[in-house]
Amino acid sequence: MRVNWVAIVLAGVADWILGAVWFTAFSNQWKAGLQMPQAEMERYAAHPNFWPYLASLVCSIGIAYVIARILAYAQTHGVFRGISTGILVGFAAAAAMVTEMVFEVKPRPFILISAGYPLIGCILMGIILGAWKPKASITTGTDVRST
Repeated sequence: MRVNWVAIVLAGVADWILGAVWFTAFSNQWKAGLQMPQAEMERYAAHPNFWPYLASLVCSIGIAYVIARILAYAQTHGVFRGISTGILVGFAAAAAMVTEMVFEVKPRPFILISAGYPLIGCILMGIILGAWKPKASITTGTDVRST
């Protein structure tokens, strides 16, 4: 089954940018919830590392790919199908994160911020992938749901 890589990359980049905005908007509460000593946080900030940003982008594109594959199997294609698929995938990711963080005894605001991002991000990616019109098949003239 083929997928539309342009739409997947665009959705992944949009999610990645959302993450930057999300964690900047909630930075004080999120940093407090990290429970990282101030000296360690300052050391980390003094020597920025590109690796987490690259890993985050690759993971966002990977999740967009999963949403695109699920959408490809749907009987219909559109924004509302994308939203429902995004909710489904985002809820699964958020539930997994919450399960881990409650056992790590993280503060409730930290859990909501951390788990809220993949839920909202997956909905955003679902909107983008659902709105992207499938290409018509050259041989049959019918919609190809996986492009």
